[in-house]
Amino acid sequence: MELPIVCQSAVIPSRPSGGRYRARPMMPSRVAAFRSPAAQCFYGIIALAVVTFVCFRLKADLATTAFIYLAIVVLLSLIGSYVASVVLILVAVAGLAYFFNPPVFGSATDLPQDIALVIVFLLTPLTVTDLVRRARKLTKTALESEVAAKQAERELRLAINTIPALVWSTSPDGSLDFINQRWREIGLSLDDLQGSEWIKVLHPDERAGVADRWRNAMETGTPYENIERVRGADGEYRWYLSRAQPLRDELGKIVKWYGADSDIEEQKRAEDALRESEQRFRDYTESASDWYWETGPDHRFITHLVSEQQLNTIGAVPTSRIGTLRWDFARDLEEEPEKWRLHMATLDAHKPFRDFRYRAASRDSSEVYIAASGKPLFDSEGRFLGYRGVGRHITAAVRAAQLEEALQEARVVGDNIAHDLRTPLTRVRIRLERGREHASTLEELRTVADQAITGLDQSLTTITALLRITEIEHSRRHQAFGEVQLAPLVREAGDLYEPIAENRGIVLRVEAPEGSIVRGDRDLLFEAVANLVDNAVKFTPEGGRVDLAVLRHDGEFLIRVSDTGPGIPEIEREAVTQRFYRSDKSRNVKGLGLGLSMVAAIIKLHSFRLSLSAGPGCTAEIACPPAD
Repeated sequence: MELPIVCQSAVIPSRPSGGRYRARPMMPSRVAAFRSPAAQCFYGIIALAVVTFVCFRLKADLATTAFIYLAIVVLLSLIGSYVASVVLILVAVAGLAYFFNPPVFGSATDLPQDIALVIVFLLTPLTVTDLVRRARKLTKTALESEVAAKQAERELRLAINTIPALVWSTSPDGSLDFINQRWREIGLSLDDLQGSEWIKVLHPDERAGVADRWRNAMETGTPYENIERVRGADGEYRWYLSRAQPLRDELGKIVKWYGADSDIEEQKRAEDALRESEQRFRDYTESASDWYWETGPDHRFITHLVSEQQLNTIGAVPTSRIGTLRWDFARDLEEEPEKWRLHMATLDAHKPFRDFRYRAASRDSSEVYIAASGKPLFDSEGRFLGYRGVGRHITAAVRAAQLEEALQEARVVGDNIAHDLRTPLTRVRIRLERGREHASTLEELRTVADQAITGLDQSLTTITALLRITEIEHSRRHQAFGEVQLAPLVREAGDLYEPIAENRGIVLRVEAPEGSIVRGDRDLLFEAVANLVDNAVKFTPEGGRVDLAVLRHDGEFLIRVSDTGPGIPEIEREAVTQRFYRSDKSRNVKGLGLGLSMVAAIIKLHSFRLSLSAGPGCTAEIACPPAD
């Protein structure tokens, strides 16, 4: 069978300088031309004709001639096509029948072996030709498969050497038997790693652990995965992520292990740098006076890192704020609603804020002051993620400022008291001295004593009013707060001052419809309204009018007191709420200059608003939000 394979125009791989394989014909073009069916038939008929002429001249018998014909047809079938062989068989049968077995196409035969000869003559070349055809196909398929397998092997090897990882394989017992080109790039060869020598290129601290894990993977047949350091030719170790999978046969037996080590040195360095950065940040939060916080899109805390020092100060554990809002634990939400409204508007607008101060409760229920600053966070598509910022404990600073303010106010109040009490006390002293020197009767002495008592009462009234204002201004308690019906309160103030107004010839009108309810201290609100009505009646001339009313405007209730008096100039409207301030128009009217100061203190305590405006006289309004 070697001869036909060699004679065929088989495709044999050849390798040019570029490394790629291509097919090249093994036979010359003339041999290829001879393989065509027409050429084979032509040359075959000529061969049969020559044999026929020779045998006819030599008077060879039928059997000898048939054998020679058969040999020629079989030889030609080995290099010819199936169709050419069939044609030559028919030509040979026709030649035998015409030249060597007359009469032509006769059916009679002299011997029985002639019949067998004819059958063998027909079947032999056909069988040989069919076998040759099948062998050619099988040979061609085998050659093509071999070429494809070699090409696939070359491409696979090229791909393995191109992979940016250290590829390796081991026998079932774990002995290394293959490495790719990447190992050589780091200075390691198969000789350095073959068998179990690979364990020596690992970091000494990790060899025992890696050996145990690899042994366990081989014994259990489970995939291997580990992070380990491999030494290069330069002696430096780099981190690799090593993974291996077993290859099993059809019976499930492991026949090979294939693995790859991926270089993760840069990733490990980044992780170490991140871990170090996180530790530095944590060290900062544990020692700094500020603490770090984060909130989500709903403004609820998701991170709250507070140092132990601050925990002892504010008494809040880091997890106690998680899931809560800043205003959930604020103590001044009701006292300063406008401040919180503006802060919430800033948060909803996703704007940064700085040094927002509020009051909260510590672990022991005492009050602490906190200043918070935050910056909004957005993702790459501009979606709002929340806030990130810091908090600062400012209780000591706030209390120091409050103390300084209180001392300053006390100093001012003391100066005012000294100034306002000096005159009446001086008068009392002078009267007492004159009475002692000039009073000759008991009645005269009593008159001097009554005048002194009046001066002392005036001084005591001033001191009592100042203490009352200070108490209201510095009161942080709201135990007496509740729902207050404004209509009965206003009518009660009108009833109190109506006789006084009639005595002065002033008309006092009260308009207070039902349904106006606010939250506050009823006694303090009554005191504020009474002071406004008292001022209005005091400064309205005879024949004038004072109106006291409760109105609804822009969702708020207004307590309005208006009069037809001289009014307050615009430049004095802020000054009149200060203690002891008295305008030139009020110098001739009895008073201490503390009434509007008292009103301002009460309104501030309730977080209401007080406004003074000109009418023809003066109009004072207290704006009160309705009770929830």
